[in-house]
Amino acid sequence: MKNQFHAETAKLSLVGKHSHAVDFSQSKDDNYDVEYITTRLPSVLQTTLELDDVINLFHKEISKVLAYDSLHYQHQDVHCDINTGNRSHHACHYRLEMNNAWLGELTLTRRVKFSDVDLQLLEDLLCKLIYPVRNCLLYRQAQSAALQDKLTGLNNHGAFDSSLKREIDLAHRQQRPMSLIVLDIDNFKVINDTYGHSSGDLALQLLTNSITETIRCSDIAFRYGGEEFSLILSNTDSQSAYLLAERLRIAASQLICNDGKHNFGLFISLGIAQLYSGENGTSLFDRADNALYQAKKSGRNISMCAPVILGNDN
Repeated sequence: MKNQFHAETAKLSLVGKHSHAVDFSQSKDDNYDVEYITTRLPSVLQTTLELDDVINLFHKEISKVLAYDSLHYQHQDVHCDINTGNRSHHACHYRLEMNNAWLGELTLTRRVKFSDVDLQLLEDLLCKLIYPVRNCLLYRQAQSAALQDKLTGLNNHGAFDSSLKREIDLAHRQQRPMSLIVLDIDNFKVINDTYGHSSGDLALQLLTNSITETIRCSDIAFRYGGEEFSLILSNTDSQSAYLLAERLRIAASQLICNDGKHNFGLFISLGIAQLYSGENGTSLFDRADNALYQAKKSGRNISMCAPVILGNDN
């Protein structure tokens, strides 16, 4: 059993440009600097779980013992694309895998061809990169799962707080407009009480699909909690946000939920607020939430904007 465990964990392959598997039984280099960097590299790379930082640390360390002009790391599944330096004519390219798990691609380039000695050294160093990259990717997966609503697949409340702060800081810095929409399903309790909670879950999922099909790629949707959703709209003033809110409201009113026993529809109410100069996230959310409350008081199935704040420069 012990031997089987080692065999499984050893399924690690670095595939080069000629698609050859790299042999991991490498001989030690006699050069002290190379041996020093190779020995210390794992501990350096284990100082962070951020993938960008690991790749940049790897670049910083190996550039001390290996001459090259550029390093490029790419992992499309996690939207990671890191470039250092300027690309040159000669390249060595590696696909990083571990136990059939995809870990990305790494390419080094320079003006002169890489020698066999250079490639052997690089492959020694790449062996030290595999586990830190794997750990970073697992960490990203855990983070993503923690910030995702399981029922709808949208970002959750925790993701909303950090995203709102980031987008507000960006809007203030770039002096661009930004708006927030807060919406929920009208009389959602009646749906749950009449048709059951599974039917209520179906309504939430259908509304989620309607929202994601209606908003722009730059808009960020969240399930804030229960039947309440929020949308962060970058580079959007209140007038444009209102037009989007109306499209969302009309699209939701056309939904037909079928739980296998019943057909039923739903309506939503929406509150809109535009960020004003110097405003923080708490204030912006409260104004959008109050606008939603006013929409509910006014009869539901309504989009309503928060009052304009005088002196708003955004």
